[in-house]
This record gives sequence, C-alpha cells and structure tokens, in this order.
Amino acid sequence: MILLTGITGNIGGATARALLARGEHFRALVRDPVKAAAWAEQGVDIVQGDLEDPAAVRRALAGVDRALLVMPNGEFQERVEVSFVRTAREAGLPWIMKLSSPEAVRGTTSPIPLAHIAAEDAIRASGMSWTFVRPSFYMQNFRGSVKSARATGKLSMPMGSGTVALTDNNDAGEFIAHVLTDPESARHHGQCYDITGPDPVMNFHQVAQAIGEAIGQPVAYDDCDPKAFQAAIRPFHRNEWHSDAVARLFAEIADDRTPGHRTDTFQQLMGRPGRSLKEYLATLV
Repeated sequence: MILLTGITGNIGGATARALLARGEHFRALVRDPVKAAAWAEQGVDIVQGDLEDPAAVRRALAGVDRALLVMPNGEFQERVEVSFVRTAREAGLPWIMKLSSPEAVRGTTSPIPLAHIAAEDAIRASGMSWTFVRPSFYMQNFRGSVKSARATGKLSMPMGSGTVALTDNNDAGEFIAHVLTDPESARHHGQCYDITGPDPVMNFHQVAQAIGEAIGQPVAYDDCDPKAFQAAIRPFHRNEWHSDAVARLFAEIADDRTPGHRTDTFQQLMGRPGRSLKEYLATLV
C-alpha cells in the first residue's frame, strides 16, 4: 500500500493522477478532507490528520510499505517533515520517498532548500530505505507570465544572468508514480533523482524568447529590481515569510550559486523525453 501526502497540491496531485491512471489503490493523509473530496470519489482512501500528529500518521501508515512525503514550501516545513520522518521510523515504515529540490546543496542560505536538507538528513539517519526526487525549476512558475507578457512585452523576474533547467509538474508526478510502483523497488533505494525536461539549460532571455514565440509577439527579459519583485509576488503567497523565501531562492539563481543543470534521468527511467517548455507554453495560449 502506498501513502501520499500533499495530494491537494501540485506534485502530490500529479502523482495521484498518475497512480490512478495505473489502476493503483492508495491512501492519502490530508488535513482537510473537504479539499480531498474529489480524490475520495475516485477511490482514494482518505485519512484525516496533520503530518505533525503522530497518532494520525500512525493511522495513515497502517499496512503501508512505501510513502511519499510532499509538503508545500513554508515557514514550518522543516519541523513538520522531520516530525513525520520520526513517526514513520517509529511505525516501521520500510521505504520513504521525499520530494526535494536540486537547490538543496550545502552552503545555501535560502530557507526553502535548507528545510529540504534538514529533512533529507533526518531521513538518511532514520534507517529507513529512502529515495529523493528533485525536480528542477518548474515550468508552472511561468504560468502567470504569459498574460503579463501579452500586456507588457516583458518577462519581469530578478534572475540576473542565472540559468535554469525546466521540469513540468505532471512529468514529476509521472516519474514519482513510476518509481513508487516499480516491481524492482530496491533499485531505487538510496537514490537521489535530479530530474529535468528535455530542454537545454536556459537563461531568462531564452525563456522570454520562448514565451514570445508562443504568444506570437516579441517578449524581452526584464531583469527587474528584486525588492520590487518581492513586493509584487507577496499577495500571491501565504505570508511574508513565503514571499521572502522565494525571493532569496531566486537570488541564489541570479548570482549563479545554483546554476541550472540538465539531466537525462527522466528519459532514462521513463523511456521518453519529458514535456518541453514550448509544449507547456502551448497549453497556456
């Protein structure tokens, strides 16, 4: 039995869709069952509870032999993920998979990758078999850029000369589902899978050009003021901590502390290339 967390979010939801398409029966631990009602209607076994509640986690893990740990980036992510790992270890979970990030490298000062590093360290020390999946910069980060580019002719982001390798959310979910359901699961134990789509590493001038080609008008990259960008994104995040953390993460991309790195891991395991940026943008226009 598989347990998913984060099913009401982007990657957890993409994984759930991929598992259902494979005919898998699985369980999900959710804080708010109302938000998961559509999944329950599709046959997902829903357990209500918080990731920090040991009793709820133990209920959700009953009969489970593999679990996916997915959390939205947030102020308390490290504490919550480490708590889940501790309870999973105590409950005897054989195999845990964590959604992480390729930016989770020693030396970072950004809160989001630091939380991933702490959870990865707790998992490695737990004695459970583990797998980390680290999708690179999500194409969905440009979801709102198409509309603004039409209006302004610009892609305004404070990314300097930084570079990214891009990944589609749905590809990440497909990859996770593939690994979770592999009959030869032991070959994934102890693996850190950095996954990207098929595009070469891109700077943001190239991303702007791709958006322009998708909408049929010139789009220029505007390396905007970081503080102005931070103020602009604040209304779209849960709180000030989150918008500040995203800004700090983007700053590490901008100054090339975490440059983009393309891998063929997705194609090697899935037997096909992932979705390209051009293909993704075509779904938005």
